[in-house]
Amino acid sequence: MSGGRTGAAVKRAGAVLGALAVCAFAGEAALRLLAPFPEHGSRAIHSFPDTYHPLLGWTGVPNLDTVFTLPDFSHRIRNNQRGFRDRDHAREKAGKRRIVVLGDSTAWGWGVEAEERFSDRMERMLPGWEVLNLAQAGYSTDQELLVLETEGLAYGPELVLLLFDRNDVAEGNNARLIDRMQPKPWFEERDGALELRGVPVPRDAVYWARKAALAKTYGGPPPRGGWEGFRDRVLARSHLHNWISFRLTHPARRGGGEEGREDEEVLDARMGLTKRLLSRMHRLCAEHGARFVIADVPSEYSPFLARFCRREGIPHLDLRPALTDGLRPVQHRRVGHWNRLGHRLVAGAAVDFLEREGLLEGRAERQGARRGPSEGVKAGRCEGAGVRECEGMRV
Repeated sequence: MSGGRTGAAVKRAGAVLGALAVCAFAGEAALRLLAPFPEHGSRAIHSFPDTYHPLLGWTGVPNLDTVFTLPDFSHRIRNNQRGFRDRDHAREKAGKRRIVVLGDSTAWGWGVEAEERFSDRMERMLPGWEVLNLAQAGYSTDQELLVLETEGLAYGPELVLLLFDRNDVAEGNNARLIDRMQPKPWFEERDGALELRGVPVPRDAVYWARKAALAKTYGGPPPRGGWEGFRDRVLARSHLHNWISFRLTHPARRGGGEEGREDEEVLDARMGLTKRLLSRMHRLCAEHGARFVIADVPSEYSPFLARFCRREGIPHLDLRPALTDGLRPVQHRRVGHWNRLGHRLVAGAAVDFLEREGLLEGRAERQGARRGPSEGVKAGRCEGAGVRECEGMRV
């Protein structure tokens, strides 16, 4: 009798396992066909290639042409002679209107080829417009303000599009170090004005020598055994496994971290300096005949940013609807930056927004002749020996 019950239990277990296997096979096949979710095969890790800058802290390596690889992706980096991941642009326009894009690693295109970025896609969608990408990995709003003053406005843009990310508030604008090791400039509020501090940015010769050495290292970590080896060699090849893992671990699907549950007054207060920086950027653009637009990467700070933009009269693009694509992920699973789909959706949303707001129909009237770089930080004053003149500058 007991043998019969055992046999029946084994049959039931076998039937359940068989059904699960069929479901898993069907799910794997459906994902591969309808919504592929591969895992990048390479495990090589390369140091991000940048170089010291006395005003900005760091910038892209001029004329760099290399390959950048992380576990989720591998793509080419080709910088222009100014160190930006873009082609070279003449200061004087040749019959086309211009959009200058500012931002951090997301706008820079971390994880995608340059032509796959939202900025490059926008240029292809907008005949008669030239889109200049002046973003740099790791930058915060304060550094983006300095790039606008020393670089962006010199190109005479009709529009300046800032991609705003929560890292600017949570980590960057109130910090003097990035990743607790890399010095950066910062602003302080003094007597109702912003004062630039921390320049020339200290240069740690040992740190930059190590970064340069790492940037030339193209080896990956040693082979792993046990569970990690099985996961890398077998499970990572399963689209179903990668999709389930993404749904369980991705912060956006968990409803945010501890920051999302902080008191609204704390979050709003933390935005104080950032709002001053954004107001300065808005005013600079207006002084140079350009419209300032903020594209908002959704975060716990989005409601405060939206209210600020309404009050200041800054066009505000909420990217949350565009980045809600249902089944397919819009970010790389490990690094949290947009993938090709994410950039494509953002490009479409940005162009639609600019058209809907009438921002592509003309430019603001300039007051007199077009100015050069901002009076706050002139292009040549914060480079080389003259960089000390910027310390304490009021803007």
